[in-house]
Amino acid sequence: MYEESIFHVSLDRVEEGIGVLITREGHTWLLPGELLPADSAEGDVLKVTLQVDKEETDLLAGRIRDLQARLLERTANKDNKGT
Repeated sequence: MYEESIFHVSLDRVEEGIGVLITREGHTWLLPGELLPADSAEGDVLKVTLQVDKEETDLLAGRIRDLQARLLERTANKDNKGT
């Protein structure tokens, strides 16, 4: 596995504010139009880069842990009130 992955997609069209991207393998991706480069047009080839964002991953994991703890606390409080 690579540290980052770079590949190309073509902008097939924009419909109702949604960009329809086609990969070389023929897969279709839908992307909100506001995420497309400002100067992009139908038929343009776009370079896509994927890489892990460790900082955002850690933030998300922390939010999930906090939510789980609150849910467990709420469940425990509900169980204690019912007894």
